[in-house]
Amino acid sequence: MFFRSLPGQLVGGPVMISIQWRERLTYLMMSLVVGWHGFAIVVAPAPDSSATVQSFRLLLQPYLSLFRLDNAWNFFAPSVGRHSQFRYVIEDTAGKEHTFVPSQELNWSIPRYVWWREFKYLYDGIMEAPEIRGDAIAALLCRKHASLDPVSIPLLQIQEQDFRPEDHLRGKHPLDPEFVTVNTLRRVNCRDGSAPPHRSPHSP
Repeated sequence: MFFRSLPGQLVGGPVMISIQWRERLTYLMMSLVVGWHGFAIVVAPAPDSSATVQSFRLLLQPYLSLFRLDNAWNFFAPSVGRHSQFRYVIEDTAGKEHTFVPSQELNWSIPRYVWWREFKYLYDGIMEAPEIRGDAIAALLCRKHASLDPVSIPLLQIQEQDFRPEDHLRGKHPLDPEFVTVNTLRRVNCRDGSAPPHRSPHSP
């Protein structure tokens, strides 16, 4: 009654009690993690008008930001609006243009997906505030594509326009050139990192 068989030995009462306490502690920790996570995903979409919610969010914010849980109440609702896509163009010394779509540059694996998701947030942030983030990301892209001998990099926002069911039936895609508008967010010189005056929208 007081012994439990383990490989190669008999375990007496005090040792068995120690094992039971470790198991209970493990279950307690698991329960705390589940409870904390459940609390976080309930507080995250709550309106900020409540002082109580604001105090909870102050406590939870690092956790919400780390795991990307800081979402609005309609996070799981289908998004049927017009979307935008980030692209950039490498203009080389020969006058050629090389267009890149970062969100489509993915060889599927779990680590690559995680980084793809993080960069997607980055590119969305660039489109929201190109005057703040544009120069830094363009400098990185200049170095990344140094083999193309880049002169400048226009950062582009591809904005969806009207796309109807009959267009889909004709084999079209919402991001085909005829269904989008192209906005040049910022153009950065790779040679000195400066941003020349804004020009007319650039076609990819």
